[in-house]
Amino acid sequence: MGKQLDERPPLQRALDGVAGLKAGSWESVEALALLAVEAKGRAECASLRESAHTAAAGLKSGTWESVRALACLARADREIAGT
Repeated sequence: MGKQLDERPPLQRALDGVAGLKAGSWESVEALALLAVEAKGRAECASLRESAHTAAAGLKSGTWESVRALACLARADREIAGT
């Protein structure tokens, strides 16, 4: 038997997988920010955005990874706000 394919839409798969992210990592900030943008207009958007901000508060400052993640979060905030 082969691998079973997950045929759910990518956004749904991402939303279902978000709980497995390592809290406070730059990767989680980027992933949550991107997911919040993709979920714009859905009920999950606000909580994803809030989770990204919470995770960002724990980032180690001064690394290129944290700068990139924070820039991604700033872009998400702008896109979600519609400006």
